[in-house]
Amino acid sequence: MRKRAACAAVFIMLMLQGAVPGVRVGAADLIQKIQPATVVIVVYDESGQAVGQGSGFFFKTQGRVITNFHVLGNAAIARARVHDGREFDIVSIVAEDRADDLVEAVVDSPSGTRYLSPAGEPAKPGDPVMVIGSPMGVEKVVSRGKVLAVEEIPKFGKCIVHSAHSFPGSSGSPLINSRGEVVGIATAAMPGKPDLNLAVPLERFSGLNYKFRQLARLSSRAPARPAGRPERTSAGEVLPEDPRDPAGQVKLGIKYELGRGVPRNCFEALSLYRRAADQGYAEAEYHLGRMYHDGRCTGKNPGEAARWLGKAAESGVAAAQSLYGNLYFNGDGVPMDRVTACMWTILASSRGDREAAKVLRFLSAELTEAELDKARERAENWEQKK
Repeated sequence: MRKRAACAAVFIMLMLQGAVPGVRVGAADLIQKIQPATVVIVVYDESGQAVGQGSGFFFKTQGRVITNFHVLGNAAIARARVHDGREFDIVSIVAEDRADDLVEAVVDSPSGTRYLSPAGEPAKPGDPVMVIGSPMGVEKVVSRGKVLAVEEIPKFGKCIVHSAHSFPGSSGSPLINSRGEVVGIATAAMPGKPDLNLAVPLERFSGLNYKFRQLARLSSRAPARPAGRPERTSAGEVLPEDPRDPAGQVKLGIKYELGRGVPRNCFEALSLYRRAADQGYAEAEYHLGRMYHDGRCTGKNPGEAARWLGKAAESGVAAAQSLYGNLYFNGDGVPMDRVTACMWTILASSRGDREAAKVLRFLSAELTEAELDKARERAENWEQKK
């Protein structure tokens, strides 16, 4: 908020100086090169209803999207719509910086995704720039302008002020130079002054902090069934939902949590998971730990999250092992321990957890060889004991 206020002061200064309106730059072939790397981000609530929209772009590698924290940072479920209309789940947040309003996320997109590259030199006043985003729900909107100022504000860092229009919905769009490279990310606009807009400069991207958080998948949300109708398999067999049976309790808890055929009630779901977890049912332990980790119903409780996820992880539940490793990496409810975090991630990945496999690639670059060897040894010892 303080950064926004500081940059607003820059806007006022430019207005007093008589800022020059943006000019047209670029060419059609440059736009065609950039557009396939931009995405529309749609955010959903836990029931699968769309609640917000913003823009983003694939950056530096396939499947990694950069956008604003205020677009995606608090989302439970989100999807990315690419230039040809296809949509893919945003499966996790891997890095963030709330102060600079930045988030890096992983998209479950196919190989061959086009991505943008960072500029070789920072933006400077007079440089032509463009913004490609989805303002007010209209996709593939191109705005051209130029950099008006790059101001270093004491205690607040740099702000790029530019004249490429950034209407509501453009948040998270790339700010592109004449070579098609990213120099910043569109993040704010001056109300009533379309030629005065704010972008976070590229150099701030490197300051993102690793903070893994898994998102639910919209594609896994089954259509709600009418209340009272039992769920059936593809062969038509009615599946049991005995509330006295741990598996039935978990099944019913999931329905209450997601509102599938029954009114959505996270407290009822939490109660059902706990009843099954108290009987030692590993899947219930995972769901209970997940709810405490995500802050469902009762708010976040790292200690309880670690307690139940640890039990499920020791039982071999891959999703629990992945999330438990994340707790160790961030020091949430357990001591921060990169080796232990990597050990659980290795185990989860070996059991086919796709998110763990992606995180493992990050950890392989982050940890030293000695730490990696120790994590692998611990994982092997754990498997042998099982």
